[in-house]
Amino acid sequence: MDYNIDKKLYEEVLESLNNQFNTEIPGTLEDLNFMVDDRWMRDTAVIENVISRNGLWEIFLVFAYYKNPLLLIRRAISVCFAEKKALIYAEYMRRIAAKDPRGTLEISISQFVPHSN
Repeated sequence: MDYNIDKKLYEEVLESLNNQFNTEIPGTLEDLNFMVDDRWMRDTAVIENVISRNGLWEIFLVFAYYKNPLLLIRRAISVCFAEKKALIYAEYMRRIAAKDPRGTLEISISQFVPHSN
C-alpha cells in the first residue's frame, strides 16, 4: 500500500513539531516538590464533590490543606447512576479518606476568595 500526505499538511506537521521543540522546556525538580513534600496532606480537610455529567453522577474527593485551602488535590473516586446513591457513597468515602474522622478540620468557602494585589 502506498500512502500520500498532502504537501501542505506535511509542512504544517513539520512546523508544529519544530515549534514544539523550540517552545517547550523540560521541568525542573523544583516543579515536583509539592509531590515529594506531602507533609501537608496529613492536615487536610476532605470534601466530597458530586457532579452530574452525561446522565451519570461523578464522585470526587477534594483534599485541601486547612491552613492554605488553595493547596489542594482533587481525585476521581467513582461513578453512580443515581444521585442519592452517589451522595451516600461520597459521604462514606469522605469518612474513610479523612485523616480526622471527627470532621473537625473544616474549610470555609470564604477562604477561597482571591485577593487582588
